[in-house]
Amino acid sequence: MRFNGLVSCGLMLLATGWTPAAASSDYFEARTWTVTNRNLISGNNLALMQPGNDTRVNLMLLLQDDRRKVATSGPGHVFFNWGELSASLYPEQSNSDSAGFYDHSRCQTNETGRDAFVQAVRSVQRLPEAERGLLISVRQAVDPDCEGRTAGSEEIVRLAAIQTPLGQEFAVYLRSALSFYNGDFDAATRGFSSLVGAKNDWLKETSLYMIARSEVNRSQAQAFDEYGYFAGPQAVGQGAIRNAERGFNLYLKIYPNGSYQQSAKGLLRRVYWLAGDTDKLSNEYAQVLDQPGMTGAKLPVLIQEVDDKLLSILALDSSTSDPELLAMVALYRMRKPYDPYEDEEVKPAISRSEIEAMQGRLASRPGLLEYLLAAQAFYVADDPKTVLQLIPDDARQSRYTYLDFSRQVLRGAALEAVGDHNARGFWRQLVNGADRLYQRGVVELALAMNLERGDAVADVFAANSAVETPVLREILLQYAAGPPLLRKQAKDAGVGKRERDLALYVLLYRQLTHGAYAGFLGDLDLVPANAKLDGPFYNSSTENDYGYEEEPDSIPLGLFTKFDQTNEFGCPVLKQTVQMLASNPKSDRGQLCLADYLRLAGFDRYWLDERPDGGRLGGSKSPFLTPEFSRLEAYKTIIANRNAKAGNRAYALYRAVWCYGPAGINSCGGVEVEEPQRAAWFRELKRQYPASRWAQKLKYYW
Repeated sequence: MRFNGLVSCGLMLLATGWTPAAASSDYFEARTWTVTNRNLISGNNLALMQPGNDTRVNLMLLLQDDRRKVATSGPGHVFFNWGELSASLYPEQSNSDSAGFYDHSRCQTNETGRDAFVQAVRSVQRLPEAERGLLISVRQAVDPDCEGRTAGSEEIVRLAAIQTPLGQEFAVYLRSALSFYNGDFDAATRGFSSLVGAKNDWLKETSLYMIARSEVNRSQAQAFDEYGYFAGPQAVGQGAIRNAERGFNLYLKIYPNGSYQQSAKGLLRRVYWLAGDTDKLSNEYAQVLDQPGMTGAKLPVLIQEVDDKLLSILALDSSTSDPELLAMVALYRMRKPYDPYEDEEVKPAISRSEIEAMQGRLASRPGLLEYLLAAQAFYVADDPKTVLQLIPDDARQSRYTYLDFSRQVLRGAALEAVGDHNARGFWRQLVNGADRLYQRGVVELALAMNLERGDAVADVFAANSAVETPVLREILLQYAAGPPLLRKQAKDAGVGKRERDLALYVLLYRQLTHGAYAGFLGDLDLVPANAKLDGPFYNSSTENDYGYEEEPDSIPLGLFTKFDQTNEFGCPVLKQTVQMLASNPKSDRGQLCLADYLRLAGFDRYWLDERPDGGRLGGSKSPFLTPEFSRLEAYKTIIANRNAKAGNRAYALYRAVWCYGPAGINSCGGVEVEEPQRAAWFRELKRQYPASRWAQKLKYYW
């Protein structure tokens, strides 16, 4: 996700990979409900590699193809965030991400270093028991906080009692370790250097490792500001960083299978990053990512590190020869980032010729070059016909790698873009092989959109429908289903209770607000006697795809049968109000009482009235063709009727003014009116109906 368009900040990464919360891929999530996306919107990752995905997700998906890590998922999930993907594929990482309070600081290793020291001391038989106990006691008592240079000094003083040469070497190590944790890296390096010839093997190996580690920390002492942002390689101590590189390479040469081998390799990558050595850094990541053993908890952590340390640099200089890293950079450069202050792209998108120049470097991943060329044609050049030329139809497989799946989904999107009537059949074939994690949800979304735009929404709800994911069905019920389909689903005992109740809820609400009063009265009998009475239903499916996880009986159908709207205006229950309107749709009292019901029941500015845009699932034309009821427009009509009863007209004036109270924002829908008109209504109420309770209650206009 990191590539959010602020490429100028590409190197401003925190010292240890931590980034501010606002940069996190999980910071804010709002679903797009589209299959292909060039814009980064956090949390809108799909199981195909595309520009709009978090770059960590794209890299993980491509790497999964090599590792053959198979995880399948049934219907119910379409979008996901980085944490969900990594935890689903590698659940063993759940306890590996944090080292406690000192996570991402040099004090992170204080506890493990303490345990290793204690074990090493206990294993030395030549130490007097008293000295062994003293060394262990001091180390266990020392608890540095990495904030100052004096923590633990009172404990270290106790080491003066140690007399044997071996015991003194362990004491030197303790003093050096405390200097390291307290930030005195010069003293730490001197102390550890004095132990490289120690007789004890643990002291010798660990000290050699700690020399290089001390030099890394010394090199970056002035490289980060108070907020943890990296000032760039120019702020790094060059002598110390070169010492660190030599030190880690020496350690790995002498101890190729040493206790700190993995840590040394990881810190060596940090050295390359601090030094700005992109070639060495990218080569190192390429090698470690290609290791067959890089699985489990290690892989998500490494991908996070790549995202933090390398990909923003490669976005400016794609010099790596690794095909996976090249693919991530290419996809990122197809993204459409915007300057937050200017509505224009902040850097040029990748060109076809740039991708063609990668041909040799992509050769080890068959199909990747063609996919990137096709993606560039689709997302950047707006040329879906080229996609169809580059990617042949292969929608009849029983299983797909993520790369092959990405290729086929892109082909399907191109078929849709050129208006090919075979697109629907393509999706129906592809869904059969979409059995790896999160793949099926993508194809179901594509098929649902195709059926909606082809006026075949009913096919989504047919008995043999491939669209099984509940949230997709819910979106179509909410926005694309007409009365016959809603009524059919409301009565269908073969579907779940939630879907039945939702269909009936939408049907009754749409009928009520689109003037289908007779239909409302006929369908009201479908509401069960034990229906729940609560506030209006607010489905989260417009924001995420977890709405289907709500309780099955969470749809408050009792709002239409049990809600008490008794108020000062004396309206009857909703059914009687609708009967009034069914007899005379223009009834002033019926209109006012319907408006009161919608206001009191909580339907003002209701989310069901805000349709998705045309490019999203549910964004087709509404099947309810009559105008939507607006409280404000109803009030205007009654106000304009000089023959209306005085009580009705006074109440309409009162409510029309209150549409903007108390914040001056219209809560009643309809065509906006300016403040002078609201003032005129206020004065008319006061002048023509001074004795009415509405004139007496209204103190202001907004």
